[in-house]
Amino acid sequence: MSVPAIRVSDLHKTYGKTTALSGLDFEIPAGQVTGFLGPNGAGKTTSFRSLLGLTRADSGEMEILGIPSPGGLREITKRVGVIIEEPGLIRALTGRVNLLVAADTLGFGHERIPELLEFVGLTADANRRVSEYSKGMRQRLALAAAMIGDPDLLILDEPLDGLDPAGQHVFKARLRGLAEEGKTVVVSSHNLSDIEALADYVVVIDRGRLVTQGPLSSMLDGGGTRVEVVEIDQAVAALSSAGLEVTRADDHLRVATEDGSAIVRVLAGAGIYPSVVRPARSSLEQVFLGMTGNDS
Repeated sequence: MSVPAIRVSDLHKTYGKTTALSGLDFEIPAGQVTGFLGPNGAGKTTSFRSLLGLTRADSGEMEILGIPSPGGLREITKRVGVIIEEPGLIRALTGRVNLLVAADTLGFGHERIPELLEFVGLTADANRRVSEYSKGMRQRLALAAAMIGDPDLLILDEPLDGLDPAGQHVFKARLRGLAEEGKTVVVSSHNLSDIEALADYVVVIDRGRLVTQGPLSSMLDGGGTRVEVVEIDQAVAALSSAGLEVTRADDHLRVATEDGSAIVRVLAGAGIYPSVVRPARSSLEQVFLGMTGNDS
């Protein structure tokens, strides 16, 4: 069994009288894109900061790439790239020099600078000062800086913030490509549709505790079949008479069977021809709201 990229056990953190993390447990699999989700104040950023030694947890155990944290942070920092909160860029310097500084800090990775500037689409702007960059350009430069050491794990807090739709599409494609190369990518985002389009695995936390974790496909598999038909009342009567459990929504029916051909036969026998018969699937937003009672 492969070692998880991140393992957290019984993590606690308080700030004065405020409890940020309350016995948090989760694991993030290696070599996939994981969405790390929770309402505002759920403890997402505190979890990241605790893992990386940026804040000290009160108690609990943490491992990154099989290395205990914070005890093994010297080794961890060589293998992990991070964007948390506002990217730590020096705005008076050019994009290229910012990457040189990142490589100098790490002690290696200088030879990757041209490749990374190309990867994030900033080759033409590499010699401009970061103060002249848009927010989206700064996000892309921050990703290049996070990748300077060719890390095994990327932890990205709101990496798509500030990107236009075209930029988001390219950015997501690049993150997917990293996972296909065997890298582990952890993304926290308020945009659940981004996570739904990007992630293989999802961890949901709320009030400093784990709500659920698992493959995204399993989380969205609501079971049953979605049926769209003009004659809704007649379809409900026909399907119910055939012994099928039917739930009526605003513009469709949900039938408690995955046998679409049986549904079509029943409806055709009643002279009804549906426009859509397909496996029912919940959106990540629907699942998230059902679990937390909050928006993102």
